Amino acid sequence: MQSIQWFPGHMHRTRRQLAELLPKADAVIEVLDARLPQASRNPLLHQLRGPKPCVVVLNKSDLADPEVTQAWVTHWKAHDLEVLPLVATDAKVSRRVLQAARALVPPRNFRLRPLVLLIAGIPNVGKSTLLNSLAGRKVSLAADKAAITRAPKRIHLDEETTLYDTPGVLWPKLEDQHDALLLAASGAIRETALDLWTVAVGAAALLHQYYPERLRARYGIAGDGPPEEFLWNVGKRRGCLRAGGVVDAEKAAQVLLGDLRSGKLGRISLQKPPA
Repeated sequence: MQSIQWFPGHMHRTRRQLAELLPKADAVIEVLDARLPQASRNPLLHQLRGPKPCVVVLNKSDLADPEVTQAWVTHWKAHDLEVLPLVATDAKVSRRVLQAARALVPPRNFRLRPLVLLIAGIPNVGKSTLLNSLAGRKVSLAADKAAITRAPKRIHLDEETTLYDTPGVLWPKLEDQHDALLLAASGAIRETALDLWTVAVGAAALLHQYYPERLRARYGIAGDGPPEEFLWNVGKRRGCLRAGGVVDAEKAAQVLLGDLRSGKLGRISLQKPPA
């Protein structure tokens, strides 16, 4: 299988920008994908922020298996991490992020010296959506695909709080290719940088391992054979055909990945915490 890698030029700039902005921040809000919490944690960000306080947000929790999400919360809280599962479009719940971040900062008069927070994470985990919810208005462009935000933005939420929104950034080399597959399947890596068929085959294998009943319910196919055969049959059933009745591999891949990303397969987690 071809190695999955994606670190375009704007991510080099973002890494430098993060290094410049982090000293100005009192705390970091790290946004992860609740369906793959560990794979969506950027080790580069951990290295850059050092001991600075951090609130870990498990966004898209409405798409994740709730039992697995709770297991991640328990796991990380046992390691003294402040963890909040949420859906970034829910403004009321999202405000808890600010409360949690403020609680990590030594008390002071925030009117005289406002709280400065930095939102960071990999592409397509919902950083800009969270910022819009916290601001109560559209202050950042958000879309369900990678690499929408290209430059940091500074937003004054109120007299006591300033937020920096930063572009999504991966790390220069994705050495763990299993995690890279999870990132690609979730939409964190731009599709033009991928072989969609290979990603969809890997996703089908994982889904058959963890949630075989969801595949049967959605596609009416048992999926007991090779994942390539399963995906081929999905393409046939969904009419992803070229001239002569040949399955269009890319369209079949898009069907499965689209259903996975949108939640049409149900609430699914692709990664569980360590035992």
